[in-house]
Amino acid sequence: MSTLDENDEPAFARGVAGPLGKLTEDLKTKVDESTDKVFRQHCALNGTDPSTLLRDFVYLTCYGKTWRAMAAEKLIHDEERIGALRRLTGLFEGPEFEQRGGRA
Repeated sequence: MSTLDENDEPAFARGVAGPLGKLTEDLKTKVDESTDKVFRQHCALNGTDPSTLLRDFVYLTCYGKTWRAMAAEKLIHDEERIGALRRLTGLFEGPEFEQRGGRA
């Protein structure tokens, strides 16, 4: 049985895609122990992790919106686009639909 070191990524892991593309760049910083403790407590109380909160801060600073807000807007936009396409093209029924009582 093999074990993974904390720096190893599983072979099936894939990058996270954001509203502006794949998240590939690392941003790092150092803080004192007391600030780290307070920050991690803040994250825990807000039900998030440090990476997500830092990412939100960077996007808020650069774009005026958090990463999570931008991702939610993208999901809503994508769903609206898919809905519009469905209205234009109608429902797509595959051949297996006929076997379940669909139209012939």
